[in-house]
Amino acid sequence: MRVSKQVAAMLLCAFFSGAGPPSAQALDQHASGGGTYFVEPGIRSEFQFTESHVQCKIGHAVLADGTTFQMYMASKTIDSVTIDSAAKTVVITGTMVSIVRLGFTDGGSATLKESVPFVAFGQDGGNPPGGADFFSLTVLFADTPDLDQFDLFGSPATFAGTLATGDVEVH
Repeated sequence: MRVSKQVAAMLLCAFFSGAGPPSAQALDQHASGGGTYFVEPGIRSEFQFTESHVQCKIGHAVLADGTTFQMYMASKTIDSVTIDSAAKTVVITGTMVSIVRLGFTDGGSATLKESVPFVAFGQDGGNPPGGADFFSLTVLFADTPDLDQFDLFGSPATFAGTLATGDVEVH
């Protein structure tokens, strides 16, 4: 479920620098997308984004130990949008809620919920839609003494892949 540490570090530096070009609207640039990609073989993630909202989910997965897993992430705030229409990329930063529901093989369950800073990245690979388009979502989970999302994914955690379906549009 992770991209290289170098890519994650680059995205996080962009997030925390706070500096950036003029707003996308001021430059009359736009970006949006939606579709699916595989974060791991057999685990499909669905995503949607606009310049004002980002969401990503894994509707259902079964982990190697038999634990069932669902995840839903949705932006609460958008802090910055950087669109590069020449490179056909978009970087969106903000804060989102991340909710994970686990069903354990012993019949127990857990719901893990926290607000996390995020960096979403999209790349429009051109036509055909979904062919070479790419989406990633990097979040910073907090480590607590209890079972938490940090225990599941580490931090930073990046969920990323080339689109299986859908489209990223940057113009």
